[in-house]
Amino acid sequence: MTYVPEAVLVTSETLTAKLKQQIESFAYSHGIALTLMPEDSFFARPPVAGCHVVAVLSIDNAHDYLDLAARQKFSLGAIPVSGQSRLCEWLRLPVQTEDALALAFGSEHPPIELLRCNGEIALGMVTLGSNPFIDGRSKAFRNRNQSWLERVLFLWAVAWQSVLSLFRIQPFAATITLGDGAPVKTAITGMVALENDIRGPAARLLAPHLGMENGFINALFIAPKSVWAYLSFLKDGLVYKNQPLAKLSDAVSFIRVPSIVVELKAGRDYFIDGRRRNADTLVMAVEPAAVCINVLPLAQEQKETKEITRTDKLPRGDEQLKFIANALPLFTHAGEGDFKDLFIQLREVARPHSTFLTLMVLSAVVASLGLFLSSPAVIIGAMVLAPLMSPIISLAMALLRRERNLLVQSLETIGIGMCLALGTAALVTLLIPVDRITSEIAGRLQPNLLDLGVAIASGIAGAYAYVREDVAKSVSGVAIAVALVPPLCVSGIGIGWMDWQVISGAMLLFLTNLVGISLAAALTFLVLGFSPLERARKGLMFSAALMGVIAIPLSVAMWDMASHWQLEKRLSGLVVSVGDQQVQLTELQVRVHSDTTVVLADVLSDRLLSAGELQQLKQLLEAQAGEPLQLQLTPRILL
Repeated sequence: MTYVPEAVLVTSETLTAKLKQQIESFAYSHGIALTLMPEDSFFARPPVAGCHVVAVLSIDNAHDYLDLAARQKFSLGAIPVSGQSRLCEWLRLPVQTEDALALAFGSEHPPIELLRCNGEIALGMVTLGSNPFIDGRSKAFRNRNQSWLERVLFLWAVAWQSVLSLFRIQPFAATITLGDGAPVKTAITGMVALENDIRGPAARLLAPHLGMENGFINALFIAPKSVWAYLSFLKDGLVYKNQPLAKLSDAVSFIRVPSIVVELKAGRDYFIDGRRRNADTLVMAVEPAAVCINVLPLAQEQKETKEITRTDKLPRGDEQLKFIANALPLFTHAGEGDFKDLFIQLREVARPHSTFLTLMVLSAVVASLGLFLSSPAVIIGAMVLAPLMSPIISLAMALLRRERNLLVQSLETIGIGMCLALGTAALVTLLIPVDRITSEIAGRLQPNLLDLGVAIASGIAGAYAYVREDVAKSVSGVAIAVALVPPLCVSGIGIGWMDWQVISGAMLLFLTNLVGISLAAALTFLVLGFSPLERARKGLMFSAALMGVIAIPLSVAMWDMASHWQLEKRLSGLVVSVGDQQVQLTELQVRVHSDTTVVLADVLSDRLLSAGELQQLKQLLEAQAGEPLQLQLTPRILL
C-alpha cells in the first residue's frame, strides 16, 4: 500500500495520548509529514481542497467531519474510536487500530455518496414514526448476536414493544414525492430510509435488493391498514429474511429512488442515525461522489441500479384515509372497489329466481327419499343440489353492513326455500307408506354443540369461498359439510307423520345451522375488511344473541349425550352374576325416547334367562346407571 506524503492530524477529545503516539509513530516510520491542528482551529479555518486530513471519529462527530470534507473538497482518513462498531459498518472502516491507521494514511481516496435529510448527513438511516423492530437503534438489537441469552432478550424485547405499540400505533397523513414523480397522498405509521446500514433489521428483510454507492435511497414505508396487517408484518419481519419483493407484507412498500420528499401536516419527530429532530417536511436526496474518504472496498459489485417506486400497497382514496385517520382499525377495511363484484353476486343469489325454486324442490325430493332409504350417498346428492347456502351468505353480509334491502330479500328467499322443502318432504311422506324412523332420520333429531361447531366452520368457509375466486369451487363441499336441506326434510317428514318430536328436533338442527353459518360468515366478512366494526356491531350482537338462545338446548343435548356415552362406557362388556350364571353385555347402545333411557344390548349367557333373572339383571343395570332404564335385549347362548 502507498501512503500520502503529508497529512493534517486533528487533535480532539477523542484522540487519546496513546492513540496519538501510535499515529505519530506510524507517520514517522512511513515518512509522512504530519501537521497537528486543534479541532477548534480545524473547523474555524478548515484545510483547502487537495489536503489530506486524518481524524479520530465517533458516531457523535463523524457527520460534522464528513460535511466539512464534502464542502471543502479535502480527503479524509478516519480512525474509529474503539468500540464504534456501527461507525465501522457504515463507513467500511477496519475495527483494529493498526489496520485503521494503514487505511487512514493511504493514498487512495475513493469518492463515496452521501445521503442528506434536510441538509444533514445520514450515515446509517433516517427513521420516522413507529418502526417497531426495524430501525435498529435499540441496544438489544446491537447485542443480539453476542450470545444466545442476548438473542432471547432481543426477541422478547421486540415482542413486548410490538404488543405495547398495538395500543398506541396511529397512522398519520403524508404526501410522498418519489424522485420526479407526482405526489402521493397516503397515510403511514413509519418510514426507514437506509444509506449504509445494510446489517440492520430493515436490511435483513431486503438484503437481495439493497445496494451501496448506487445513487439511490433504499426506503421502507410502513403502512399497515389494520392491527391484523401489523401483526402479519411483525411475524414476517421476525421469521423471514431476504424476502422477494413480491412476497413482502402488504403493510410494507419498498422504494429505491435518488430523492424522497415526505410532507406532513404538522411537525413530527424523526431520527437521523438515532439523533432526534423535528420537522413537517423531510427532504432526502443522495449526493453521488460527495466526499473523498479512505474506506475499504465494497464486498461485492452493486448490481441494483434500477428505480423501484411501488406505492400500490400504500392506502389511497379519501374513504380509506378517513377510515385510518384517528386510530389503526382491528381489521383491514376493503374499499368499495374491492367488493363491488361480490355485492352484485350476493344481491343476485339473494333473489328467489326460478333456478333456486327448481333446485330447492328437487333437492327436497332427493333428500326425503334418501332419508327413507337411509342412504348417505343419496342424501349427499341432495346436499349438492340444495341452493340454500347462497342466500344465507347474503344474509350474513346484510347483517354485517346493516343493508336493509339485502336483509329482507335474503330472509324472504330463505323463507321460501324452507316452505318448499317442508312442503315437499311432507308430501313425499304422505305418498310413501313408511312410518319408521331410519338411522339417517334419527341422526338429525338430537342436535348438540358439535353441530353448532360444524355450522360455524362451514360459515367461515362459505364466506371465504365467496370472497376468493380461487376457492369458489369449494362452495359445494361447504354445503355438504353443513347439510341444510336434510334437517328441513326431516321436519317435513315429521309434519307428514304429525310427530312433534321429529319436527322440533330437526328444526332445531336447521336453525342451529342457519344461525351458526350467518354469524360465522359475518365475522369472516368483518375480518376480511368488508365493514368497520362500529357499523357491524348491532348485526353481530343480534346474531350472537340468537346463537346464545339456540346454544341452551344444544348444551343440554350435549350434556345428555356425554352422559349417555359415559353410561355406554360403564355398561359395555359388563359381566354380572344373575342367578347361578355369569351374564355379559355386548354391542351395547344407549338411546333416549320420550324422556326414557333405552339400553339396547346382546346378552351372552349359558342359557336363556327366566323372567325373574331378567328383572334381576334390570335392577343391577339401573343400580349401575343411577336411573330407571328400559331394556331391549337380544339373547346370545354360549355353548
